[in-house]
Amino acid sequence: MTRHYILRLLNQGSDPLAWLEQNLEKAAQHREQDILARLESLAPAELAAVEMIVRLHRSLSGTAAENLDASVQRKSLEQKLFHILGVTPPTEVAPSEMIAASAAQAPLQLAQVLEHLNRVSKVAQKYLGSRIVANYWRASRPPSSWCADFLVSDDGSITYQGALPPQQVLVNSSQQQQLEMWLVSFVDQCCRILPLFKHNLQKARLSDSSLRSESGTTAVSDKR
Repeated sequence: MTRHYILRLLNQGSDPLAWLEQNLEKAAQHREQDILARLESLAPAELAAVEMIVRLHRSLSGTAAENLDASVQRKSLEQKLFHILGVTPPTEVAPSEMIAASAAQAPLQLAQVLEHLNRVSKVAQKYLGSRIVANYWRASRPPSSWCADFLVSDDGSITYQGALPPQQVLVNSSQQQQLEMWLVSFVDQCCRILPLFKHNLQKARLSDSSLRSESGTTAVSDKR
């Protein structure tokens, strides 16, 4: 799936990976073999990171084009993908309006992140039960020291075990992307059993790929 997605972007010459096509211009006839060789040469941890990035990018690709927040996230994910594949990105990576939107965006409080993750967890628990949900969170956790600071209880709830309380911790862009990768991977696992799980999250006004409230709307807790 990951290979197909990357190759499809290359073959279509779409913006996310259009620059990669230019970098491989010298081997135009062997473009697909080149990118596949790059993927095959990755270490297991790097390949896992690529798959996570592609999943998150696919989720964000369904977002409206005028959503600058999603555009900034996609561009940042593409840069991470470029770095892992060992290809140098162009000098101008993001449009100026994306940079301005990113700079103007207020950082997330960790307390907001935990609230979102636990709301998603509550929706999943209604259909899968607490133990399965807890196992899904643990299995989908990215292998990073930052994500290791989060404790998943057997009841499916997520807490932060850092030195400061969540209300005093601001999440930087890199940390946010790691947590969003975790969210996307968890949702993907749930969708294997519950094909309509993303729809259930939408009904609860919860994003399946972003930790920010959609359109500034606070997620509504479904108590039924």
